[in-house]
Amino acid sequence: MKNLVYITKIFLFIIFFSNNYVKAAVKNEIIVNVGNQIITSYELKNKIRTSLFLGGIELNQENINKNKNLALKSLINYKIKKTEVERYNLDKNKKSLNNHLERLSSKYKTNVKGLIKIFNDNELDFEMYSNEIETEYLWQNLIFSLFGKKIIIDEKEIIEELKKNLNNNKGYIEYELAEIEIMSVNSLDDQNNIKEITKQISLNGFKNTAIKYSVGLNAFEGGNIGWISEKSLSEKILKLLQKIKTGEITEPIYESNTISFIKLLNKRSVKVDESDLEKIKQKIIVSKKNEQLNLFSNNHLSQIKRRYLIEVK
Repeated sequence: MKNLVYITKIFLFIIFFSNNYVKAAVKNEIIVNVGNQIITSYELKNKIRTSLFLGGIELNQENINKNKNLALKSLINYKIKKTEVERYNLDKNKKSLNNHLERLSSKYKTNVKGLIKIFNDNELDFEMYSNEIETEYLWQNLIFSLFGKKIIIDEKEIIEELKKNLNNNKGYIEYELAEIEIMSVNSLDDQNNIKEITKQISLNGFKNTAIKYSVGLNAFEGGNIGWISEKSLSEKILKLLQKIKTGEITEPIYESNTISFIKLLNKRSVKVDESDLEKIKQKIIVSKKNEQLNLFSNNHLSQIKRRYLIEVK
């Protein structure tokens, strides 16, 4: 009798182990190889569910299907960035990650501990989400370390232009902007992605679409760039902004490796005062540096992506 009980326990254990093994196998089914990294079906599912949740979008099959392709592309970029930052053995910046999580927590009127509970209650993988955010900050640090010395800002030209405006009693215009930036692939894919982004903006709003799909440095802030002086903007972007009204979005802006959508949130006239020259100059310099870093980031990602063998299962 004891042997029968023992055998029964063994049998039940085997069934339990087998069932959990099968579940784990399904959970971790490999769907894409990205160099030496993999993307599993579980990761894709979590990415889509997390994006929908944070965007305040209903979780249903229709929305899941709409988000699948862009979520997968976002994961591919994440895996490439992850490999690169690991290769350079960068120190982790916990402060930036914690600040991001605290800002996100405040959106739900809680703290980070409460945010983790919200993720768990909604069956979302918090660790996977935080790892992706941390990798993005590490990637930004990598880009700065690689290209920071290549940033060229003519401070003398900026201050001369500001003094000229001061002498002529002229001010300048500042634009409050938000941006969605996606990678440019090829003509057909680009057109499809533009249609999809336009559709997502219409359905879910600019901010939520930026959080989910933008590859820009401000994606996690809903694409918000803040107030930018017209002196900091390229001639092409400035002309497009001058054509639209507050609340409207520019036509797609093609750069060498990216396509951008810029939303005009607000604008204001700023008078130049002698005492404000240095402060205004520094704001313009920071804006120009960020613009150049963003360009370096996209170019670098596009270039190294060619070295990766990406296999979709």
